[in-house]
Order: sequence, then structure tokens, then C-alpha cells
Amino acid sequence: MKKIISAVLAAFIMLSLCSCSTGSKAVLVIAGTEINSEIFTYFLDQVTSRPADYGLDVNPEKDDIKQAAIDECKQYLAANTMFKGKNLTLSAAEKVGISDNVNHFWMRFENHYKNIGVSKQTLTKIMTAQAYENAIFTATYDRGVGDAAAEKKLTDYFYSNYVCFRNVCAYFTSADGATPMTQQEKNDLLVAFDSMVSNVGANVEDFSVTVTNAGYTLSDTVLLKKGSDGYPEGFFEKVAAQKIGTVQTVVYDECVFAVWKEDLADKGESVYASYRSACISDLYADEAQQAMNEYIEALEVKEKNGINSIINKMV
Repeated sequence: MKKIISAVLAAFIMLSLCSCSTGSKAVLVIAGTEINSEIFTYFLDQVTSRPADYGLDVNPEKDDIKQAAIDECKQYLAANTMFKGKNLTLSAAEKVGISDNVNHFWMRFENHYKNIGVSKQTLTKIMTAQAYENAIFTATYDRGVGDAAAEKKLTDYFYSNYVCFRNVCAYFTSADGATPMTQQEKNDLLVAFDSMVSNVGANVEDFSVTVTNAGYTLSDTVLLKKGSDGYPEGFFEKVAAQKIGTVQTVVYDECVFAVWKEDLADKGESVYASYRSACISDLYADEAQQAMNEYIEALEVKEKNGINSIINKMV
């Protein structure tokens, strides 16, 4: 079965990626298509720099690094093939985005890329393939707002995993943040926060006045995703359980919050629209990667002379 699939893939790949080996020596042949040294070197550099991102140990073996780089080459090739096989196109804005990203990275890392033998043209190919993957993902999993069931799944996820609020926070330290408060100072601060909460008015504007009169500043609206960094453990769950339009005191070992819960639905459709793509990614990214893994598993790989010299030079 793998040989049959590989043969079909090769037909697509040879048509869509005939330029893969142009300009530098081929070090891999994947499903009949040559992958040049620059493409492999780019991915090898990525794996070597951040092995944990590729499921490897902090100090991985050479063979594991090599295989991870080969897998990335396979995914690169598959993205190009699947994109063209689905007759997809990039928008003008997406193409501009690719160009801007390439220029940004080249400006910052030109010397590094030149030192390892990766050209700006190759960097453009890599980032184009990444854009292809995003386009494939969107075409596969974004069923559009007209699909009521799919859209409900997205909105349910959004309203279950995001909260919005305004808050004021104070730490149990001195004004310069260097000295821990005494227990009495800590108690006085908690009394002050409890007083703000107990004297809150009927709306957030009244609460803002109360906070200001107490010598603090109420934050702008915060949109917080479940599991995000930046707030203490359990903070999201406490706010999620809070009734909309109310305020509560939330106390931790190092600080205290006074939190006004806002209605996320009242923020308008534009807020959901801004996070809709992120919700699609959260819900379907693992499924998409699994599908990609199964796809590239069928691709046959042959190594050519020169690949090990690159490994020995860089690893």
C-alpha cells in the first residue's frame, strides 16, 4: 500500500516541486523527488536549535536529530503537494505576509543563514510551504459560519475557554517590591480590597471610581484564555465561575485581586471573529497533524551522498 501511495504522490510532487533541487546538491530523495542540501540544512538547524519542539531530549542522539530533520522535509514536501492537489491559492495579502516574514528573518539572521548555507530563496520556499499548511488546514477544518453545527462547536469552545474582566491587583510587598509586607500590613491591604468590593456600585464605572478613590487604577478589559500564563494557578476558573456584572476578591500567597467580571458576549461579534481561527486551531490542530503524519508516513525516503557530512558538520 505504501508503495502505491508513494507512486501517486511522486506524480504530484514531480510536477509541483521540480525546482526543489535547483541550485544546490540533492541529499534526499522523497517519493521520487530530490530535496536539496539547503532545505535539509534549514530543518536540521531548526531541530538542533530547539530539539524539544520536535519531541526530542535536551541532548538527542545524532540519528534522532537526523530523522526529525528528514520528517520535516517530508512535511515540507507534503504541504506543497497537498496544496496544489487541492487546487488552493494564496491571497495577495498572504503572499505579502510571506515576503515580509522572509525579509524580517533575513534582516535579523542573514549571517547565520549564510554561514550554514541557506539562501534567502530557500527561506522563501520554507515560509511559503508553511503558508500552504495553514491554507490546507483552513480549507479542511473551517467549514464557514453557514455550517450551524460546526459554528456552534466553535462558539461553545470560545465561551468556555475565554473570560473577560477588569481588575486591580496589589502584591504583598513594599512599594519598591523589595521587602515583604508584615502580617499587619497584609491584613490592612486585604481589608482595603474587601472594602472596595463591598462598596461597589451597580456598574463597572462605579467600581472604577471606588478603585480610584482607594488609590488604585482599574485595568482595561482583559480577555484571558484558559491555561494562559500571566495569572496565578486557578485564577481563570475563579473568574469563569463568577457571575457577570459582579466583583470578587481573589487572594493568593503573593498578591490580591479585585475582579469585575464582564460579559464576553456583550463585546460583540468582532471579538469572537478575532479569535475564531485560534479556536479552530485549538480544536483541530492535533487531528490535522495526525492526518499529516499518516500522509508523510507513506513517503519513501532515500538518502544520497553528502547528507552525513552535513550532519557531522552541524551536530
